[in-house]
Amino acid sequence: MNGLFIYSQTKIKDVYEFPIKPGTEEWSKFETIEERIAALQIPDDVLANISTEGLLETCLEFPYLTDVLFYDNYQLGFEALMAEFNGFRELLNRSNLTYVLLEKYQSLTTEVSDIRLQKDVEQGRFTFRHFVLEFMLAQDVVLKNLSKEQEKQLFLLSFKHMEIKRENSDIFGNLNDLPTNLLYAKKIMTDSEFRIESDEMKKRLLDFIQAPLVIDQQIIGQIEDYSNYSGQICKYFSAHR
Repeated sequence: MNGLFIYSQTKIKDVYEFPIKPGTEEWSKFETIEERIAALQIPDDVLANISTEGLLETCLEFPYLTDVLFYDNYQLGFEALMAEFNGFRELLNRSNLTYVLLEKYQSLTTEVSDIRLQKDVEQGRFTFRHFVLEFMLAQDVVLKNLSKEQEKQLFLLSFKHMEIKRENSDIFGNLNDLPTNLLYAKKIMTDSEFRIESDEMKKRLLDFIQAPLVIDQQIIGQIEDYSNYSGQICKYFSAHR
């Protein structure tokens, strides 16, 4: 389905506008974070009718998106986001989620050239949103629903995005490498044709998958080996599309 590789610049019309925003008078009226989060929930009638594209964009605009950083590991942080915001819970249950995520993921190629013209704070906001998007793509609920064609496309895009992030290392930091490392760690564990170097390495990979946070150099080395291996597959895929 080559349509996933066509980036549309059509503005999403049904992104939910949060009733309160950081820095406003309305925001400061709430005394606790819990009260603000309650006010940020999407009303049921809106949640039932918003498009998956609009819902994804709404989730990436969630004012407490950075909460994913404040837990023992990023998986716990992402699960906390799903617990505190009904938009994320609805999004992960959408039947067309994989298509929409891949379509959004494709847009990095176009968007990264535009973001270079923005201020540092906007660049940071952009790269953090991209971190969350890639982290969603590495979730089991997404991976298990990928068709063979979508899995191939995810490989191609992730390999391409690694190159983009390396070429723009002044914008993308180490944090942006983690979701790709998580994705490849999960692929290593399910690829019967790739040989993991030892049982100890297998345990380290499993520990990282279960609690993604700090990644040691040995795991990075194993992932780089797999990246080089899968890169050859990606080149084959590209030549035979």
